Amino acid sequence: MKFCIIASGSEGNCTLIEDSSGQSILVDVGLSMRRIAGVLAGLGRDLSKISALLISHEHADHLRGAAVLSRRLDIPIYTSPGTASLIKRSFSGTTRICTLNGNPTQFGALQIDAFRVSHDASETLGFIIQEGDTRLAIATDLGTVDLPTLARFRECDAIILEANHDLDLLLSGSYPWDLKRRIQSNYGHLSNTQAADALIKIASPRLRLVVLAHLSQENNRPHLALRAVRSALDQDGHAHINVVVADQYQPTTLFEIM
Repeated sequence: MKFCIIASGSEGNCTLIEDSSGQSILVDVGLSMRRIAGVLAGLGRDLSKISALLISHEHADHLRGAAVLSRRLDIPIYTSPGTASLIKRSFSGTTRICTLNGNPTQFGALQIDAFRVSHDASETLGFIIQEGDTRLAIATDLGTVDLPTLARFRECDAIILEANHDLDLLLSGSYPWDLKRRIQSNYGHLSNTQAADALIKIASPRLRLVVLAHLSQENNRPHLALRAVRSALDQDGHAHINVVVADQYQPTTLFEIM
């Protein structure tokens, strides 16, 4: 399995995941079709190999490009029932909308297991994506990592996890207090420290790669997120885990996990 985070942050999110045959899916489509196509071309890929669009929730930074991509290339959108209902009302003419109902769904060699996470949208999803014995977890908008989510994260080879804010920067920043409270709530976003704490609880010899995602441009800095997680993992004896930070404007490398 290979994956590339095309973009991650409040201005737009999109991740490419590819199976061993070259068939692929996109998780979230918060970018324009042109931008996605440009990044794929740089990777030697193209849109014709995409078989499905998985949408975690209805916020614009995860959804805004999905309807156009779905209509123009006849690619189905898969999401939760709650999010599907909102998409149908918001994007007329987008007919290929399917619901993920708790059962594993297969796209090529990729098996998708969707699960609920705690975020202030209608029905936000995280995903476990598996090919053979290889497992990738994705959860980029969640206010807390509860016990069911921790259980999903265990026995993964790679995890894409939100590290949205540094608490000191958030509290001292310019956001109004109501928004600060929303971000800190169990239905908001994970701090660097919360991401580090969650990873310590599920880290194992099997986990080789962590990508920190959905960083706030105002309330976080890549070096702060990396330092918080790297320090926690090293102190807990997990120096073998590679930790990288996804960016809003530059795609990650094309990672391969096996």
